Amino acid sequence: MEIGVHAVEQVCVLVTIAFIMARTHLVLPPGQLSFSALRRFATFLLFLSMALTEELVASQHIQMSARVVSTCAAGLLSGPLIGISVGLGAAWLRPLLGMSPPIAFGLVLAGGGFLGGMVHNRRPDWSLRSWTGFVLGATISLFRFALTLGLSRVFHLAGPPLTLGMEAMTAVINGIGVAVILMVFEQVRDLEESSRAAAMSEVRALQARMNPHFLFNALNTIAALATISPQSIPPAVARLGRFLRGSLEQHDRTTVSLREELDIVTAYLEIEAMRFGDRLRVETDVPLELLDAQVPPFLIQPLAENAVRHGLQPLSEGGIVRISARSDHRAIVITVEDNGVGLSPEAVARFRFDSAGPEPHAVSLLKRRLDGLYGREQRLEFRPREGGGTVGEIRIPSSMGGERPRS
Repeated sequence: MEIGVHAVEQVCVLVTIAFIMARTHLVLPPGQLSFSALRRFATFLLFLSMALTEELVASQHIQMSARVVSTCAAGLLSGPLIGISVGLGAAWLRPLLGMSPPIAFGLVLAGGGFLGGMVHNRRPDWSLRSWTGFVLGATISLFRFALTLGLSRVFHLAGPPLTLGMEAMTAVINGIGVAVILMVFEQVRDLEESSRAAAMSEVRALQARMNPHFLFNALNTIAALATISPQSIPPAVARLGRFLRGSLEQHDRTTVSLREELDIVTAYLEIEAMRFGDRLRVETDVPLELLDAQVPPFLIQPLAENAVRHGLQPLSEGGIVRISARSDHRAIVITVEDNGVGLSPEAVARFRFDSAGPEPHAVSLLKRRLDGLYGREQRLEFRPREGGGTVGEIRIPSSMGGERPRS
């Protein structure tokens, strides 16, 4: 009975550590070979602590070998380097705790970590399947038994008697232990994918609402040109066509390059400049190395529209809209500022994004899109500009060359 209690305690500790690792994304995603040194070290320590639960949690022998379970799981979830390191570390620390492992123990654990790592790299679609964990855990346990038995007979080593029936049961239990850990990771992954899919659906719905919003304002601008500058309508329609073409190309995409986003904003500002004439001046300061950064489509346009319509339009002399971007600690910071009339108290209240009205404005829709894509990793704020005007600033996680799903 007491042995059963210790076994349950150990399983609970293993599952708890596995859940923490799954939620904090410390394991290396299947098929990915790059891993930062800090995350690699943190993953190694957590798997090593998982391996030591046999000595630290269970006060007597139980059938499950936490060292075998954690080493096999480490290889399957984080690759051969961490798998081998956890195996060797667990074998090396055992004597330090006053226990003498079999001679072949470290070699067997390192082999389990290596084999799991090979599955992780070569067949990533297998690395989270529970049957893979069961087969690997049971195989390594039986191999440990065979190698220990062979060495004990060759070198006449003393030790507790080894029976095939007992070791077969241990192999099954160890295989189940690895499978349970993989099931924890798979369940967390499936839950996060479901949440991300729901967030992406809302993002696309909000994006669909923003496109007609921009089109309505652009058509109003062209209508205004009909009375003040009819000859400007053809080029304005051409620029609107460029915007619509880009909008259709980006419809099913979660992110686009910053270069593409700036093209859309430029098309909008060129249409507005034809109405404002010399009253609207545009400045852009974006480093070349950031042009391939991935951002949500229609990220900058609502801020530029806000600067033109609410910042510069009330001024008879017009003003400047300045768009800039910079990299800041693994994040991209995009700023749209104007030297217009500044923020009114009503605008300040509106930009708190706590309105639940039936017709949220474009900036509120943008905020909801950013929440769906990046959660707490994003920031959208407005503040008064020194010398007059308004500064709108967006901060999102940096992503170069590919879409960045929410994690």
